[in-house]
Amino acid sequence: MIKQSTTKSFLHTQDNWKQQKDVVTHNDVIDAYLEGKVAGRNEVNKAMVKLFETNLNKAQETSEELYKAIIEMGFNINSIHLKADNLTSFMVLAITDLDDYVNERFLEAISFSRKLRQKSTEDDFNIDFLFTYKAKTLNERCLNSDGYFLKYYGNK
Repeated sequence: MIKQSTTKSFLHTQDNWKQQKDVVTHNDVIDAYLEGKVAGRNEVNKAMVKLFETNLNKAQETSEELYKAIIEMGFNINSIHLKADNLTSFMVLAITDLDDYVNERFLEAISFSRKLRQKSTEDDFNIDFLFTYKAKTLNERCLNSDGYFLKYYGNK
């Protein structure tokens, strides 16, 4: 059975031409093309969602590794905030105490974060780390509006 075309017919024929019945028409070709585009788009969307989920898990695991390492160095991390710049690139903001942040030894934590970044970077995954200290002027709503949509408190 031939499917009724969903596209509007725009074929204007001359009087000595007549459209044949039970054949593939231009409308059928257009419908198949449009259905293929939708199916292809759905397939691409599924792949992009899967890639994002995989990378988000990597970003969370990498952030937790940073958290644990900094705690083992003897510094306090109040929280870690995570945002996705795109499907493959993530930004981590670690918030520490002012005393730890200005401590010269805190450079060890920054060095560790650079090594962790290098170790974690792949063709389809990138992560960067930023550090700041907890201050009265630090507004978490502003962090949310900057795109930091996940917050890790540690094992509290």
